[in-house]
Amino acid sequence: MKPFSILFFVLVISFTGFSQTTGTITGKVTDSKTGEPLPFCNVFINNTTLSTVTDLDGNFNLPNVPEGGVEVGFSFIGYQAVQKPASIKPGGQFILNVSMVSFEQELSDVEIIAKRDKAWERELRRFKNLFLGNDNLASQCEILNPWVIEFPEDNSTNSFRATAIQPIEIKNNGLGYNLTFDLREFYFTPQYYIIAGATRFVEMDTTAQNIKQSWEKNRQETYKKSPANMFRAMIQNQHNQEGFKLYGNKPGGAETLNMRSDIFANELGKSVIEYNPENLVSPGRRPGEYKIFLKGRIEVHYEKGYSTINTYKDAPYPISWIEVNGNYVNVNSNGVILNQKDVTFSGDMDKRKVSTILPMDYDPPFSLESNTQMAKDANGLQEKVYLHLDRPFYYQGDQLFFKAYMNYSNAQLKKDLSKILYVELISENRDIIIQKKFKIENGQAVGDMFLPDTLNQKKYFLRSYTTWNRNYGPDTYFVKALPVLSPYDRISNSEIPEEKKSRILVDFKPDKNGYQAREKVSLEVYLKDNNGNPVSANLSVSVTDNHFVTPLSLNPTILNGLEIKEIPKHITTDKFTYPIEQDMNISGLFLNDKGKPEAIPFTAYFNNFAASLELQSDAEGKFNLEEMGFYGPIDFTFMALDKKGNSFGKFEMTPRLNPPFFVPESTKMPKITATNEAIFKGVEANTVELEQITVNEEVVRDKTMAIYGKADHVIQGDILMKGGNSTDLLLSLKPYVPGMNVNSFGQVTLRGGATSGSNSLEPMVMVDGAILPGNSAASNINSINPNDVERIEVVTRMASIMGDMGRNGVIAIYLKKGGQPSPILNSATTNKNTIVVDGFAVPNNFYQVSHEDGEESPFGSDERATLYWNPYLITDSENGTFRIEFFMNDSPSPKSVLLEGITIDGTPIRATFVISLGN
Repeated sequence: MKPFSILFFVLVISFTGFSQTTGTITGKVTDSKTGEPLPFCNVFINNTTLSTVTDLDGNFNLPNVPEGGVEVGFSFIGYQAVQKPASIKPGGQFILNVSMVSFEQELSDVEIIAKRDKAWERELRRFKNLFLGNDNLASQCEILNPWVIEFPEDNSTNSFRATAIQPIEIKNNGLGYNLTFDLREFYFTPQYYIIAGATRFVEMDTTAQNIKQSWEKNRQETYKKSPANMFRAMIQNQHNQEGFKLYGNKPGGAETLNMRSDIFANELGKSVIEYNPENLVSPGRRPGEYKIFLKGRIEVHYEKGYSTINTYKDAPYPISWIEVNGNYVNVNSNGVILNQKDVTFSGDMDKRKVSTILPMDYDPPFSLESNTQMAKDANGLQEKVYLHLDRPFYYQGDQLFFKAYMNYSNAQLKKDLSKILYVELISENRDIIIQKKFKIENGQAVGDMFLPDTLNQKKYFLRSYTTWNRNYGPDTYFVKALPVLSPYDRISNSEIPEEKKSRILVDFKPDKNGYQAREKVSLEVYLKDNNGNPVSANLSVSVTDNHFVTPLSLNPTILNGLEIKEIPKHITTDKFTYPIEQDMNISGLFLNDKGKPEAIPFTAYFNNFAASLELQSDAEGKFNLEEMGFYGPIDFTFMALDKKGNSFGKFEMTPRLNPPFFVPESTKMPKITATNEAIFKGVEANTVELEQITVNEEVVRDKTMAIYGKADHVIQGDILMKGGNSTDLLLSLKPYVPGMNVNSFGQVTLRGGATSGSNSLEPMVMVDGAILPGNSAASNINSINPNDVERIEVVTRMASIMGDMGRNGVIAIYLKKGGQPSPILNSATTNKNTIVVDGFAVPNNFYQVSHEDGEESPFGSDERATLYWNPYLITDSENGTFRIEFFMNDSPSPKSVLLEGITIDGTPIRATFVISLGN
């Protein structure tokens, strides 16, 4: 179990919040033994900046105290700190006289120094980490009087305590406060910790404007992600606008939380569901207090922040969990928790320590943002996409990797806008060669695209857009020139135009000045703003070889590609014709045997007949499958039955009309020239004359053609044993497929030829028509007993109908007891009613080559053009850093590092760096 906190310093007794009605507290402070007045005693409202001091007669007057129950703190050197409750009525006066007890024995300076040995210093360092925290704000805090802190001799790893003989004086240079903390209790265990005390805040002052701005920025950022802001927003039902997304465990979902995957999109609706606190907020016991119903373990995603420690790969922001004893959180109007003992935090919110606390009377300047009316006109609903590619150009047969960044004219509407991104490869003749759909999650998408080795036009374009973009015209699309070269082509003009400067400063620090071939590179990157403050950002980074990838900058870059332009006021949403796509909607048409549309009930089977939907066409024969969200290609079999129970009619899918292609004036294609020398040595080296193999194969023709078409090789099960052994199907198959290769990494390839070596080229494996996903091709094949195989069909070419999964060919295995038509389909069912529909493309991982311990490249000579690609990088929110590691290739050329991304507030970032070779 993760440690949780009980933070009494936030609130010790009831406090109704800072209202417009106030009262006054007056009284006198004296010595408990002598009765003498105590002048210059600090008097303050706990956890606020409201304070005063007693006069020479010990009297004090504290005005503007908010209505309700408060706690008054008294602090004076040489006396035990005191906290007293007070109840304030509007315009009233509360009299509070206090007698303070002096310490019976005070340590002299000599005694204090004698006791503060190395063991005490070691305990103090541990105390600071647990008391202040270990983040960037904690590093800017200083305890001014550490000698007042004492540690018992029985402290251990599992039980750590501390006491203070005087209030602890803290200087918080990060938030701009001086704190006086009256420590009541400090106790830490691996399961929980307690920090109990009363705090007086005094705002620091400075004439340096940049320091004031830094304090205010840090205060705002600290408050934004605090539990107080979340609960305040929940009271107003504005928590989503403030960036807090709540989820609860799905009833009847996963039996244990430990069984969840690291992909949140897969868990949503399966093990967790959205938790909406609307109508769960009720009035509390006093005016200005509220009760919020939180049942079970609530998962909180703060989507306006970033986190380097990610619970989910597709949710790179701070995630916390809240559990409440009694199911109710009691808060005041500022969101401050009144029943701290009942509330347990874990995850990001559990990291909050004294360095991050703010006074309860802190009034954030953005507190009214969530109440402002969001503009939902044509200007306010704009969205823009930009794609960061791992390279500026590619070679035939390469894999293109990208990360899509979305920008919104109103960031609060991000959840309400498009969730489907289209990415297209378009030829110079304006033909769409490849089109794929990607799921937009949290304003970004990650994907890839295989560029077939049959591409021979050299000049292509990459286009990306949402359906909603089409309402704003082609100027809002992402369009970039994309040369796709043969190994004998070169980019001849590599001039890098002057670019717009990034507002974020990026510093690259490699662990060495130069590197040898196949040597490991460790590169640390620091991001800061113009004031030197660390920057939280979501990034993607690529490293390319300057020999194989000539340094080249093509418009747009992220610095100009995410700009949203003002549109004329006469353009209004009522004139828009394209919808906001949140889910895939598939539409089609039913025609009877006479070719006429007809209203008819029918069944749609999908996922290899594992599920079905009952649908109805209208009088025009039209039908829709709405709110679809599947990944990869899925076969849909539609069946309409007549009165005799026979299937009839024909189903057609309505083709999607793609927008016309338009090349912006700023999009320029670089000059391409041809040479007689291949850029990859492996082009010649990989050309191996194969021993002639005669394959005796009997082509079996079923009445139903396989979805991938005609196979290039068909091997019957009874001859498989002659090619290998009786237990390894892969070794048995290999001799009968010319060009099939299994390298030392266990990777299977069906095609030879040149490759950049930047990814795996494994074929898709099918068994009786069902795709086997997830594992490698080798493990999928060897999971089958060769004695159970009737035949194996191998497609060595690209099976385009299978989408991205068929880019490297198909190995289709048919079992002796399988491969028969499904009994649900009778003889009247025709093949024309089975249609393959492409869902969201599943992003493939970049293949990271390792030369650790002299490990060889799976492609022989290491001629990788892209050495590193990572679209999931997040800077450390406290110091703005991250680190990448990769191995050099065999090319004696410098390597170029390209970083692009956006900060937490949407500011674009772009930076480059060159890694040199040599010692």
